[in-house]
Amino acid sequence: MYAVASLDEGMDWAGDTFGVQPAYAGEHLGLGTRNALLSLGSAYLEIIAPDPAQPLTGTLGERFAHLTQGGLVTWAAEGELAWIQSVLSDLDIRSAGPKLTQRRTPQGDLLEWMLLFPMGSRHGARLPFFIDWMRCEHPRKTSPIAGDFRSLSITTPDAIDLRRILAAIDLDVPVAQGEPCLEVSIDSTAGEVRLSSTEETCLISLT
Repeated sequence: MYAVASLDEGMDWAGDTFGVQPAYAGEHLGLGTRNALLSLGSAYLEIIAPDPAQPLTGTLGERFAHLTQGGLVTWAAEGELAWIQSVLSDLDIRSAGPKLTQRRTPQGDLLEWMLLFPMGSRHGARLPFFIDWMRCEHPRKTSPIAGDFRSLSITTPDAIDLRRILAAIDLDVPVAQGEPCLEVSIDSTAGEVRLSSTEETCLISLT
């Protein structure tokens, strides 16, 4: 998830960076956000920004509206949400959900899926949120192809603990000791693209 203060500017950035224009995907009703998507082969990139047509006070969109530059804010993993919630609970990590989430497409269709958000973790958004797409087709199959996802790496002050959590939910992602950071490597037609979090996006919570 790559957060920007303006979706129009974020889409222009993506077109310049990847040589492929992302597809406008729609609005997240009640969250104050809208997004555009690119396929990365085995994964996808979500460019997310405030939706000026929705009330922003107290929403995720309000948090994105103050960004001075774009950056990775978190990442998502698919899975069986009830099982993941149970594992997180055993690790003393609270979670919000599963929560039904909606997006209206430009064609007027209403898409629905389920989300689970870890809460109160010391790792913040370096710990992913979780998706069950239900009957929705995966965005990596329907979005313009911008390249191939190669790697995700995470840096956090307590790397051992985050490795333990990710292993418990069957996620194999490199985690290093250091200041909080997310970094993604993508092979695109324009060459290697590396995206990372910023000091601002590292402070954003999705809950």
